[in-house]
Amino acid sequence: MNAIAPAATPVLVELVDGQPTTTSLDVAAHFGKRHDTVLRAIRQLDCSPDFARRNFAECSRPGANNKPEPFFRLTRDGFTFLCMGFTGKEAAKWKEAYINAFNEMELALKAGTSANPKNSPKSLPNGLTTDQQDALKALVAARIETLPELERGRAATRCWSALKSKFGCGYKEIAPERFTEAVSLVARIVLEGELLEPEAPKVVGRLDIDYPIEDWKARNPQQFRHDNPNSPDLVVGYGDLLSSDYSPCCDLLDKLHNAGYRVDGAFYELRSYQNLMLQMDMAIRLMVGNARQAIEGFEQDRRRLQKFVGVKGHKI
Repeated sequence: MNAIAPAATPVLVELVDGQPTTTSLDVAAHFGKRHDTVLRAIRQLDCSPDFARRNFAECSRPGANNKPEPFFRLTRDGFTFLCMGFTGKEAAKWKEAYINAFNEMELALKAGTSANPKNSPKSLPNGLTTDQQDALKALVAARIETLPELERGRAATRCWSALKSKFGCGYKEIAPERFTEAVSLVARIVLEGELLEPEAPKVVGRLDIDYPIEDWKARNPQQFRHDNPNSPDLVVGYGDLLSSDYSPCCDLLDKLHNAGYRVDGAFYELRSYQNLMLQMDMAIRLMVGNARQAIEGFEQDRRRLQKFVGVKGHKI
């Protein structure tokens, strides 16, 4: 099984009314979809009205010209229901990133809010309980453990500094009732190491990339009839390329794709060239056909006129 590279940019999971949520705006941005497409997908989901009401909250924010722009706030279950149909390596990477973010948020909440009040440590004077403190420390540790080792110390400092800047005190002195607010802040801080470019695909061994021009000619023996043997350059028409049975470019892109490289841009550029050549071929065939009809019509007129050659009073 091919390993999935971790997401390079953070996803947004934040607490709203004590529940971890994300938004349709964030989903659209990370999964590479238009936001109106995500909105339409949510509204057309085949789920019960009760499930939709509990897991998809329609909201709005100021848009262009202060016109309200709708979006949805999704719970973990809502996100899962919506995105279960998204496929591909890139989609799998972002699903994993969201699941990890939801897990981190839920673990922090669970650790910070004891189910049994009798076993709950008493709050420090005007500050978080020891469980809440441990939950915050665990969340910071979870945020930085996936970063490059050299970035972890700076990232941890950024998390604690953000808390102090927000609440005006050290994390231990934060009011217990503001614990969920502190967790949400730590969860959505953008850490520098998360914005590093993803590493290039790691390929074991050497890719079988070997495309000499002799192989291209040998695998398309009916083509290249106009090749000049006195020149190192091939003289190939677009018709030859269209009727070719083997394309080294397509084969190369397939190998790179299977090795984990993202080459869809190069692939679609090649397909665009092929489509343009096909349109050119059709246009030239149409022009040749029209020219042939014109010549045949001219020949028919010439033969009819020849019948009158020699007739008195007619000169051809």
